[in-house]
Order: sequence, then structure tokens, then C-alpha cells
Amino acid sequence: MLTEEEVDKLLRAGKIVRAVREMVPAFVFEGAMVSEICERVESEIRRLGGEPAFPCNVGINSVGAHYTSPPDDTTVVPAEALVKIDLGAHIDGYVADSAITISVDSEYEDMIRVAEEGLERALQVVTVGGRISDVGSVVEKTIRSRGFKPISNLTGHQISRYTIHAGVSIPNVSAIEVGGGGRFQQWSVYAIEPFVTLSVAAGEVRNGPLGNILHIVKLKGPKDAESRRFFDELYKRYKTLPFARRWASKIDGYGLAKFLEAERTLYEYPVLVEATGKTIAQAEHTIMTTDKEVIVTT
Repeated sequence: MLTEEEVDKLLRAGKIVRAVREMVPAFVFEGAMVSEICERVESEIRRLGGEPAFPCNVGINSVGAHYTSPPDDTTVVPAEALVKIDLGAHIDGYVADSAITISVDSEYEDMIRVAEEGLERALQVVTVGGRISDVGSVVEKTIRSRGFKPISNLTGHQISRYTIHAGVSIPNVSAIEVGGGGRFQQWSVYAIEPFVTLSVAAGEVRNGPLGNILHIVKLKGPKDAESRRFFDELYKRYKTLPFARRWASKIDGYGLAKFLEAERTLYEYPVLVEATGKTIAQAEHTIMTTDKEVIVTT
């Protein structure tokens, strides 16, 4: 059971994410620097009293997830694009996670409405003790009924303190295809996030290049004193939450590049790209269950 203090922190994190979500459309336009979008989103989260739960993800067109700007990124938002902004905030490790897709005069703007409809219908079927598989079924049915296709290997997820993906997946397709047993537990936190692509697409993502997002996977730090100091600083700042290469590059001392080469304590996420290069839209909210009800925190 969550304590009153823990519930308060989850709700505060959600309030911050809601506020920043409302700002995001003004940040995204043709020619906008992706690095500036990332920095503005993360800065607003901090200004409102939280910390980023992970680096701001900016997924342009076929990029489904895990792209954030590296240091000195020169990428800009192109014309006629769908741009997914995935953002999260935490208060003392209690996380809220949400995403919005913005059309920059894209011909695929209808996919945004379908993703949002899939999310809305999914939220309507979530109940305390209800089947997780019901979410995948309703999301897939909604998306396919509108002439589009869900991304089968991108899912929602349970969230725990300092952990974005806490082990339970929330499928976006029928559980018969991917597995999705289990039920929504009391006093738990989940992110639900439909991903939509074109009917002619593969409907799945593949690993692309490394995306400049990392997290600590081995809590036992290195023995070497110099690298240990760098590891300790990473853990002090981010615990087991994901962090950006550009954040770590600002830490004085040992240096991330040398650390990555010498140690195996970090995992670097690959960018996830639609397998046939087709455009993706996304919508996401975080929910918290109590003993009786479901609260959308974002």
C-alpha cells in the first residue's frame, strides 16, 4: 500500500507533467532545434519543482522511442513531420510519465487522433483487479477500426520508485499475440501508451543506433578509485533512472566516454525505429490505482 506521502509525491509529479505537456506544442515547429526542445522540457520540469524522470525523448516520424539529443546535436524538426515528445518527472523517485504527438503540417495527422482515442478507451477499461489483457484488446481494436496498425512490440509498463519499467508490460495488441496476463494491482502505478502506424507498415520497431540515453544496471560500482568517483556521482544524481549522455558529459572528472569503454555498469538504449520506416504516433498517460479507483496522474 502507498503511504499518504507517496501518493502526494506521485500526484505532484503528475501535475508537473500535465503542466509541461501543455507547453510542449509551442516548442515544436519546423526548424526547431531538437536539443532546445529537450532542454526546454527538462528545464520546465525542474522549474516546477521536479526532476526529469528520464531525458526528454523526441521521436520524429519513424522513430518510436529513445532518441534524445547528444551533446552538440544539430538535428532540427523537418517539415511535414509527426513529432513525439515523451517526458517524465519525478519527486524523490516517484514518477509520472506521459507523451504527446504534434503534427508539423504532416499528412498523417489522423494518426494522432487515433492514438489519443486508443489511450482514452484503454483508460476506460482499466479497473483495480481488472485484466491487463483488456487494454491490449481495446487498443488494437480501436486502432485497426480506424484503418491503422498498432506497434506490437512497444508496450506500456508498470512504474515503481526510481524504476521506469518495473517488469509488468501493458500490451497494445491482443494478449494472444504477445502475452499480457495478470491484473492491475492495488496501490500501483502504470503507464499506458498506444503507438500507431500505417496499415501497410510492419507494425513493429527494430533497434537503430544508440540513442544517448543510459542507466545504471550494476549497482556494485567499479573498484578503480577514479572510475568509482564518477560512478558514485552518477548514482547520486540519477539512481536507477535513465539519464542523458549530455547530462553526464557535464560531470567533472573521469568522463563518460572513458567510463563506458572501461566499465560495464551502464546500459545505453538504442533508438527504436519502425521496421519499414513508416511514421508513428504515440499518446501516453500514467495511472495510479488505489484500493478502489484508478487515478490518471498526468
